[in-house]
Amino acid sequence: MLRRLVVASGIAMVAPTLPACHPTKPPMVEKLDETLSFSGYVVDQAHLLSDAEGHALTDRLGRFQHDTGHQMAVATVSSLHGEGIKSFSIRLANRWGVGRKPSNDGILILIAPRERKARIAIGRGLERELPDDFCQSVMDRALVPAFAKGAYGDGIDAGVTAIIDRLAAVEKKAAA
Repeated sequence: MLRRLVVASGIAMVAPTLPACHPTKPPMVEKLDETLSFSGYVVDQAHLLSDAEGHALTDRLGRFQHDTGHQMAVATVSSLHGEGIKSFSIRLANRWGVGRKPSNDGILILIAPRERKARIAIGRGLERELPDDFCQSVMDRALVPAFAKGAYGDGIDAGVTAIIDRLAAVEKKAAA
């Protein structure tokens, strides 16, 4: 279980055609905990994924954790409630305990479509393998273009693929 998920990240504005949301006050921690509980690898509060996409992604992330030990979660939220996406994602990942506590190797992909923002948050234990510039590249090349077309499932799948492929390449290189 992860307790500190910080540092490496990619942040982007997404889906420019969606309306922005400007709430007037930030949420209480209790509100976040009550409305966004960890129920599996994929928590789709914003209803961006079809049932088939959600199930396929859940299966894939389960296999990823089984094969590597690392844990990756995807969350879509209906609103950040006025909080910045960076602090929201860190708080959410820490609350959920994404990753293994001693390794600090969790990954959270957070999408907030109403605010047109997304973030890839990486635990400190993976920041060498998944540095900021890599995460930003995944945002720019995989997530944002698909999100701009309304293809959230495709974008999330492409982002997950890029992260899994990068970790596999790093592991292969280390084994050589």
